[in-house]
Amino acid sequence: MTKTQPPFSNTINAETLLELIETIHRLRAPGGCPWDQAQTHQSLRQYLIEESFEVIDVIDQIQSSQDLKKEKLKNSFQEELGDVFMQVLLHSEMAREVGAFDIFGVARSLNQKLISRHPHVFGDIQVNSADQAIQSWEKQKAKEKAKKLEESVLDGVPKGLPILQRSSRVIEKVTRVGFQWNDMDGPISKLEEELEEFKKEILLLQAESEKREELREKTESELGDLLFTICNLAYLNQLNPENALRGTIQRFERRFRHVEKRLKSLGKKPEDSTLDEMNNYWDEAKKLEKVQIWGITGGIASGKTTVAEQLRELGLPVVDADLIAHELLHEGQEGFTAIMSRFGTVNRDALREIVFNDNEARKDLEAILHPLIYRKSIEKFIELAAHHRVIFYEAALLIESGRYSDLNGLIVIESDPHLQIERTIKRKPIDPALARKIIESQVPDTERVKHADFILKNDYSLDHLKRQVIDLAKNSNWID
Repeated sequence: MTKTQPPFSNTINAETLLELIETIHRLRAPGGCPWDQAQTHQSLRQYLIEESFEVIDVIDQIQSSQDLKKEKLKNSFQEELGDVFMQVLLHSEMAREVGAFDIFGVARSLNQKLISRHPHVFGDIQVNSADQAIQSWEKQKAKEKAKKLEESVLDGVPKGLPILQRSSRVIEKVTRVGFQWNDMDGPISKLEEELEEFKKEILLLQAESEKREELREKTESELGDLLFTICNLAYLNQLNPENALRGTIQRFERRFRHVEKRLKSLGKKPEDSTLDEMNNYWDEAKKLEKVQIWGITGGIASGKTTVAEQLRELGLPVVDADLIAHELLHEGQEGFTAIMSRFGTVNRDALREIVFNDNEARKDLEAILHPLIYRKSIEKFIELAAHHRVIFYEAALLIESGRYSDLNGLIVIESDPHLQIERTIKRKPIDPALARKIIESQVPDTERVKHADFILKNDYSLDHLKRQVIDLAKNSNWID
């Protein structure tokens, strides 16, 4: 058997891992961290579960390998995997302290298992498909398990699994020994039967005031039967019930958060509104799910407008928050009266002078404009969603207002502050001191890029910036 050279430098990466192992050792050793020293295998249990689910949260955002080119997603995935790895290292270090095993023993055991269960890679067995590879794995696993005493085929299913995942594993185990329907007629009939029994118990539970606890337990039992039957149908059709329910909950949360934000822009809460009103915004959220909305943000004179113009030239729609704000300053618009009452002017240059010299005035202006801009933006998104699959939102204050989290992703235009000052003065002659104050009052790029999916640099020529936009649009499949 020939060995292939790993696609990385063994020496450099071995040193990095040894440094990490030494760091974990120092945390637990005398003079280390009191919190780490106080931990036990039992106290860390919750963190292993939490960190694993945080990895899953990131994985749910990865639809293809292309997604890992997104800065924020790439960094999140690496960080969350590191957090899980830390849990493995901590448990291994505690085992080493009592002389049981260490992280090298874990690695050695895993390596032996992988080689043993992949005879089609490290031995002479031939396989031609993923299904055959799984069968080969299961045969080797069965040989290993045969050496251990097991009373049931279900003994290998961890009791601590999330219950839907555990259901799937139980169904998988009994199916492998032949305890399963031969076709779809059986499980579909079973589903209809269980649904009718559940409906019957629900009606009894609602009608009967006596024996309510007994009826509740019976209804709960029927609900369990119904859920397990659904899990079995999912297994037979190669569907993942855990992923299915997770996706449903994510959609529900996303839609309801939209309802809350729409109501908030009107100065209302869900409890202050009607069901019809909430359903109207719920339907809005469903329409918005049909389109990807990408934010374009950066400081003043960062190059947002140039990026937006280039996207328009590529045939992609852009909603301009600054243009919406400008429209709201016209007589007859919702924001006109409130701004005139507070500031005595709707002239943009005059307002700029006021708000960048008075922080309270700036907050007041944002309190008037932000909800209105948000509402108008949503209306434009819904209108465009009927004809486009990708929309871009040019808005300087996406980070400051927290609205970046409503979008499918964020493009940050990063630029040197000194260049931004020069461009601001060149674009529209203003006092250099005011230009500097405007730039310095912004959220810095170091904060913006923390939330970025893609970062475009604008410290060179505009042609260079435009080429970055074209490359990004092509690589992200935003243009056909």
